[in-house]
Amino acid sequence: MRPVSKYLVVAFALIAIAFASSSVSANQALSGSFTLSHATQWKSTVLPAGDYRFRLAHRDTDTKLLVVEGSKQTLDILIFPQSECNSCKTGLLRLDSQSGNPVVTSMDLPGYHLDFDVNHPARNKGPELGKTPKSSDQVAVHVDSN
Repeated sequence: MRPVSKYLVVAFALIAIAFASSSVSANQALSGSFTLSHATQWKSTVLPAGDYRFRLAHRDTDTKLLVVEGSKQTLDILIFPQSECNSCKTGLLRLDSQSGNPVVTSMDLPGYHLDFDVNHPARNKGPELGKTPKSSDQVAVHVDSN
């Protein structure tokens, strides 16, 4: 093989590696952390009190995957495109109380508002039907800078 051909092959290989690594990092949409001061229900999972990291990653389809990881528990949640929010600028977890226990009802991230289906007893009674209960607590979410 001629020396020019070798350099050309090496150059294409380096470009391919750079392209692949940039697409992998582009798949990492958002990441950050938060702290839960009490055991908290999130969907059907109870997360113990403690520090958590999260990442919102792109998938092959138009959905995203929210991964929440703590030292003792991990939670994976599929996020659909209708969760995009142009007015959401900060990170925040909204909690409600269900039978005296904190339950995550929604999460705001820059560009996303995520609602979580919570079976709340007050939602199933009389004129309150279909109303979302007021959040009783909020947890600050730190979003990493990209």
